[in-house]
Amino acid sequence: MVNIVLPESNVYGLQPDTILSRFQEQILPNPTSSSMPQSNLCPLRTLLLTVGLLFAWGCSSQEPKTEVNNAPVANKDRPPLKIWLIDAPELESELKVRWQAASDQPIAIESVPAHDMAGKSLSVADVVIFPGNFMGDLIQKGVIGKLPSQAMAKSDSANSPARWQAIASYGGHVYAQPLGATNLAAIVRGADIQPLVELDGLLTEARGVNANSESQWSKFLKSTQVDRSELSLAANDPLDAKLSNLSHREKDWLVERFLWIAATTDARRKGLFDLAKMNARLHQPEFALAAKVLAELVRSFPETLLDKPPAAWNSVTFPSTEKISFAIGWPNSNGTESSETNSATQERPKVAPLVWNPNHGLVASVGKNTRQTSVSCKFLLWLCSPEQREALRSICPRIELFPTQIDRDMAREDYRDFQLANSRDKRKEGMELSLRLANADQYRAALADSLIAAIRSPDQSAELMAQCSQSWNELTNKLGKETQRLSEEQSLGYQK
Repeated sequence: MVNIVLPESNVYGLQPDTILSRFQEQILPNPTSSSMPQSNLCPLRTLLLTVGLLFAWGCSSQEPKTEVNNAPVANKDRPPLKIWLIDAPELESELKVRWQAASDQPIAIESVPAHDMAGKSLSVADVVIFPGNFMGDLIQKGVIGKLPSQAMAKSDSANSPARWQAIASYGGHVYAQPLGATNLAAIVRGADIQPLVELDGLLTEARGVNANSESQWSKFLKSTQVDRSELSLAANDPLDAKLSNLSHREKDWLVERFLWIAATTDARRKGLFDLAKMNARLHQPEFALAAKVLAELVRSFPETLLDKPPAAWNSVTFPSTEKISFAIGWPNSNGTESSETNSATQERPKVAPLVWNPNHGLVASVGKNTRQTSVSCKFLLWLCSPEQREALRSICPRIELFPTQIDRDMAREDYRDFQLANSRDKRKEGMELSLRLANADQYRAALADSLIAAIRSPDQSAELMAQCSQSWNELTNKLGKETQRLSEEQSLGYQK
């Protein structure tokens, strides 16, 4: 075998063809073996040289490669999941604590008041948690899109009430996971609730609704005036001051209570707009009746009719006096409170069977422009799980349990009556009176101003509602009639 000694030259940076040609130029010694003819050795020698040189070049001529780590990125190394929490600031701290205990994926929560949404760039959100009545706005602004299939918990959908499914849908498509769709209901102490019970039966039969509604409400309002003689002209001064300083949220609740009353009239099936022309229907008699009833109730019960729904409900459930009390709201859910009265002589509160969905329940959506779809979907499924519902609903009554979950609050009489009313109602799927079309906040603000004026002057309710109807038509024309018509049709559940 011939021993080949490589010259001391920079051969490692050369290509194989160059290396081979240079070695062919060298004078190689002749073999001394007589057992193999020279003609056979030359090809063999060339082959051995070529293989050896290629081996040497392949091992040492390449620059060292950077080592590539193909291991999956750990959750803790991912960018924080950006979560927008709209109009539900009470959830922020608890959400952080509970998620950190469940995952090492970092999250960044920003709490946004509903009336500050216009100045926020919500398009950067990965997850958006918000009241269902803002869905039209968020879809139009491109903040949320149709819910990815990975975020749909099919095993739980069969256990969801129809009102949950309605609040999470828009235009026939699912855009969110519902956390709840709490209905508004009336709770009464010390007054005759029978007129409202009878009114529920008349609505079910759907005959002569407006005339019957006016008659039944007149009977109920008459019963609430017992022991209300302390109301005088002087008592209107604090009410007027309160009406002049209502917050955005308080105005919203005033509007929703008005729509709850309207839902006991013909308005429930006819809706807020005539879709053929996209004209407002607030000038119709049923809305004038609702405004007048609301005005009388607010003037008699300003403490509860201008308060948050859960707080208003508690004022009737746990009264500080034995006066007649009335509220339109929903009960808190904390599993500990008892609705026992402070006095054995006090009449227990009664819940009217009339309920209506204001679409203020919370829903959760994946941001349309998120770059973390998979993680966002996992967060949604975690958030909507039975365990998280049970933990969070005591903090936020707009979150509800699945019907299959054990509900400790059912030990309370007022809560049982409320849930019974929810289960009896067969009309809760309708969205005809829900203000959740695009730019709904502008319609709501105009209506709130008209209702405040009607409370100050109940006898002018019809004229004020007609003026508000005209204001809505002007707003629709300004925003674009076809755009608003499409949004309203989609908000009602029509497929588009």
